[in-house]
Amino acid sequence: MKKIALLVAILLVPVMTFANQFSDANALKGLKTVKVVCDVNVGKPQLLLRRLELIDETYTQLIDAGIQPTFIVAFRGPASKYVTRGNGYVSPEHLATKKEIQGWIAQFHENGFTLEQCAIAARAQKVTYGDFLPQITVVQNGYISIVAYQNKGYALLPMD
Repeated sequence: MKKIALLVAILLVPVMTFANQFSDANALKGLKTVKVVCDVNVGKPQLLLRRLELIDETYTQLIDAGIQPTFIVAFRGPASKYVTRGNGYVSPEHLATKKEIQGWIAQFHENGFTLEQCAIAARAQKVTYGDFLPQITVVQNGYISIVAYQNKGYALLPMD
């Protein structure tokens, strides 16, 4: 058992060393705040989950760098099915992942993110507007919303 623990520690040292070598200081120099709109439209559940994890990692790293981020997460396309109430809209084998995705939605809401769902995408995915999670605001047209946020100085972060 001690050999396994030692092996794990040895394998983690290079990872931890490299993680400490990387820096975004040059890009962040002079910034006190950033505004980000994430365009989330991926419908593969594991990939969608990973995208949400990356959004959280980005948010956390900005906070750790002393930057005050403002995030908007805009859901479109097949991603729409995973931000709904209940067990509908996705196949039974994806319900556990849907629950994890909903956990991220709750966390994002707690962190002060604005969460939006495109009504056009909802119609295309045959999702009833009232079935979206309560933290999510349905907007008329997600494209208009994303374009408007970009014109207000939000950086677009495409998520597939």
